[in-house]
Amino acid sequence: MSQIVVRVNGRDYPIVCDDGREERIQGIGSYVDEKVREVVAQVGQAGDARLMLLAALNLGDELAAAYDTLEDLRGQPPRTIVDPALVAAAEAAREDADIAKAQAAAAENSAQAAYAQAKAADEARARAEAATQSWIAKAEDMAKRLADAEARAASADAQAAAAAARAADLDAELADTGARADDADSRALEAQARTGEALARAGTAEGDLAQARTRIAELESALAETKASAKATETRLAAAEAQIAEAQARFEAAAAHAVAKEQALASAEAEQAAFDPLLARIESLVRTAEDSAAA
Repeated sequence: MSQIVVRVNGRDYPIVCDDGREERIQGIGSYVDEKVREVVAQVGQAGDARLMLLAALNLGDELAAAYDTLEDLRGQPPRTIVDPALVAAAEAAREDADIAKAQAAAAENSAQAAYAQAKAADEARARAEAATQSWIAKAEDMAKRLADAEARAASADAQAAAAAARAADLDAELADTGARADDADSRALEAQARTGEALARAGTAEGDLAQARTRIAELESALAETKASAKATETRLAAAEAQIAEAQARFEAAAAHAVAKEQALASAEAEQAAFDPLLARIESLVRTAEDSAAA
């Protein structure tokens, strides 16, 4: 027995055959590949199982037509002497046709089984997807519930920490109370003797407390007024700063104007100084002329 590889629709299939039939089986495989490619050209890549089924149906149709033709030829009387070689070739062709028919039937059965498996796989995948979505929804719900539980746990931890702190404070107060209780036992008699005085002082303390509360209220009112006054002062301060800025700008403008005037005055004085010798010369000429006229 020999094992060969038949390539159909771009995929390799291992085939076991009798020794010496490798080339023939390869030829048949090529013919099946050609039929599958014809189906692909018509319906596209519809899946290996469906393509094999359609190709097997086409091969079966061709084989049935060949059988019909062979039966028609068998029913007709021979017109010439039959060549034994032709008879042997016909028998070989018939055997090959039987083999091809068996292979086509096997291929059809395989295709049907593969189609059933593919359909079952699709159904399983759909069920798996539905189960996955269900699990995802459950996981999201569990995650949400876990987040809520963690938040509640964090709040409980905070409350527990506060309770622990309060318990520590109570323990400290309890220890202090115990110490004071020990001291109170020794001072109980003295306390009893001074109870009346303490009650009187308590009344006074209550009056002082009331006065303190009244004073606190007055101070709070004064504080509110002070805050309002401070806010108004801030407003006036901002306005004063704006006025100062405006006055500063005006002062700078006036200073610049004064500098310009000083520069103009200096220029005029320079011009006057330049004219003084000329004026003196003119006056000298005038006096000379007057002296000449008098003479």
